[in-house]
Amino acid sequence: MSQESSNIATTITSVAAERTDERADSNTPVIFGLDVNIEELERKGDSVKVKFHIAMESDPAIVRFAIEGTATATGDSDTIEASLNPDSETNVPPIFTKIYQQAYAVIFLLAGTLNVPYPSPALLRSPRVQTAVAGQIEE
Repeated sequence: MSQESSNIATTITSVAAERTDERADSNTPVIFGLDVNIEELERKGDSVKVKFHIAMESDPAIVRFAIEGTATATGDSDTIEASLNPDSETNVPPIFTKIYQQAYAVIFLLAGTLNVPYPSPALLRSPRVQTAVAGQIEE
């Protein structure tokens, strides 16, 4: 099934931002690295709940962001599996696309508040995503 037919609810439980260079501002050129960890917490007949941690750090070291939370995908077993498996074009699981959409809005607001460079929404195209599903770790 397609990503659009799955129902994914995201809850952010923890947010941290740290400005590490007072001389930089929102126009300072940087490259952001994105590390993601997704771990399956529970699976029921019509849903799966995952825990996520997103860490984003700039190079040069100006700012660090960290967001944690949970996401629950509901639907039939095919829909749930489709939400957990990487998309053939982006190699990113649809459940993470939904998580990142919500997390990015928070990061964008924090970057503006701290007057640090804004990360690109295109980071989603090349994250390092670690998933732990049914006792296996995939990267």
